[in-house]
Formats: sequence, structure tokens, C-alpha cells
Amino acid sequence: MTLKEFGFSSWFENQTDISTSDGWTVARVTAIHKGWSDICDGETTRPAKSTGKLRHEARANRNYLTVGDWILCKDFNAPGFAVIHSVLKRKTELKRKTVGREVSYQLIAANIDTAFVVHTLDKGYNLRKLERYLSIVHDSGIEPIVILSKKDLLEAKACRERILEVKNRLSNIQIIAISNTTGSGLRDLKRHLKPGNTYCLLGPSGVGKTTIINSLLGKEDEYFTLPVREKDGKGIHSTTWRELIVLKNGSLMVDTPGMRELGHLDTAAGINETFEEIIALEPDCKFRDCAHVNTKGCAVIAAVEKGTISKERYDHFIYMRAESDDAAEALRRQTWRKDTAKQRRRS
Repeated sequence: MTLKEFGFSSWFENQTDISTSDGWTVARVTAIHKGWSDICDGETTRPAKSTGKLRHEARANRNYLTVGDWILCKDFNAPGFAVIHSVLKRKTELKRKTVGREVSYQLIAANIDTAFVVHTLDKGYNLRKLERYLSIVHDSGIEPIVILSKKDLLEAKACRERILEVKNRLSNIQIIAISNTTGSGLRDLKRHLKPGNTYCLLGPSGVGKTTIINSLLGKEDEYFTLPVREKDGKGIHSTTWRELIVLKNGSLMVDTPGMRELGHLDTAAGINETFEEIIALEPDCKFRDCAHVNTKGCAVIAAVEKGTISKERYDHFIYMRAESDDAAEALRRQTWRKDTAKQRRRS
């Protein structure tokens, strides 16, 4: 497999002016482990460690290596670990807020072309949670496609009703309903997979992400899977790290661990795109800075009252926008405190 077939587009090529004859190798991060990474040049996968300078910069900026990164390294073919010297600028970054009180983020994957957001039609079905995932994907500048899994676990009528509910709620998103058990819908999914493009599977534990990988690979036992809990339909983590996988047709897929908690940074742009039919009404509001809450002349509230926008979707939009604003303000205060502390140490 050439670098181009491995996803090395002109975006990354234009960032490199090195000669491989000088001992440099262009490679891609395919997995992250504690203290080291797997990197691949399209043909060979090798273990690698970052230079001390790169590790120090990553700790200072909280900008660590992630799966999908393109890097420049030396000693690729030498015994032991290759040495990563630099990371090429990312085309896209898929990230989420870290769990805890501090406002920070965790990179999920980099240089993703399309994110498949997987959500179950069975137990665990929750459109508010699906919208949260979509807002993060949109905020990262990545095209989302929704995969509704486990359609075989519902009666035909109930399945159709849920799929229709999702399509009505997310009219601007492409949706594919599948069953890993019967294979229904998998052909539609495969049509979206193009050689050389990088995809990721994103969603809570237990929605069937790793089983989808197995189905696409055609190897039922290639990746270990665990059943969901019968009581609440919540999954048990079977994927515990992110890994870049090459599929049969030459497309690339990142499998990600399920996320029990999905926090938010200031994802205002992603929220706006996820709720674009609401945002489209803002120019019709009486006031330019309309908050869409108990405001006279609000076009959004009028649409909710008319039933053209569902009350549930409107409520979630208002909730997520307030949450995003709070995160942005908390991040501003956190940055101010750190900058003030640095100034005091210098004086």
C-alpha cells in the first residue's frame, strides 16, 4: 500500500520538504499505547516513541499524539523503537471534553474524512445523546453519517417508526439502518467507503461498533466483542484503545472505545450545524441577539408553537447552547487564572 492509498493526500504532502535519503520516514499513527505508539508507512508497522522535546511540547499544550496523525520519524527500519520528531498539521481533529471539573479536551482521532455515528434502535435509544455526538462531529469539520444499529431486535412496525422519528429529527443527516445479525443495510454502508479515505466509528458502548468492523472485515472473530447489559441496554467496553484498520476495499477505519460520558467544550459551531433548521430562523427574529427563550418576536419560539419544530428538539438546542456558553466562559476564566499565575511567577 502506498502512502497515498494510506490517506497521505496533498494536504500533508505540501507540509513536507524532507528527503527520505536523509533518513526521514513519513508514517501514520495507527494505535496509541502507554508510552509508545504504532506507526505505519503503508507497508510496515513499527513501534515508535516521541523525542523528549515533542513529549514536553505535548504536555505543555495538552496536544498529544492520536490515531490518524501523520508524523516524521527517523530510525524506522532500525531495531527497537523508531523516533518521532514532528507531527504534521491535522486536517481535522475529533475531540471531546475530558471527564472532570477542569475544562480541557481529549483527542479521539485525527484526519478523519467521515464519522459514522452509531446509535442503537433497541435499548439505549436516545435522540438527545445522538444529537450530542453529532454536534461534536460537526464542530470538528467532519462529515457525519448516522448508523442505526440492531434493527433486527425490534418488531418491523416499531423499527419503521423509530427510523422515521430519527429522519424527521435529523433531516439534514444521511441515515443508514443496519443489522449485524442479518446483514441488512451493510451493503448501503459499504457504498460510502472509498479507498484511501479515513473513517471512524463513534458512539456509546454496546451499540455494535466493533461488530460492524468485524462485518466489514468479513472475519467474525477478528475483534473481541461483549454483549450489552440486559437490564438497561448499556454496553460493556470491548474496544479499550483506538486503532486504525485497513478494510478490504482499501478504505481506512478507526474503531473507538465507547464513551460513557460525553462532555462539551465550546462547540457552538457544531451545535449550530446540528440544529441548522433552528439557526435558519434566527434572521426572522425581532431582535438580532435573540436568545430564543421567553423573547417577544422570536421566530424560533413561533415555529415551536406552530409545531414546525418539535418542543423536544428545541429544548435540547437551548440546553446544549447554554452548556456550550458555560464551557466557553469556564475556559476563559481558566485561561485567565493560568496567565495571571505565570505573570506573578515572572515578577
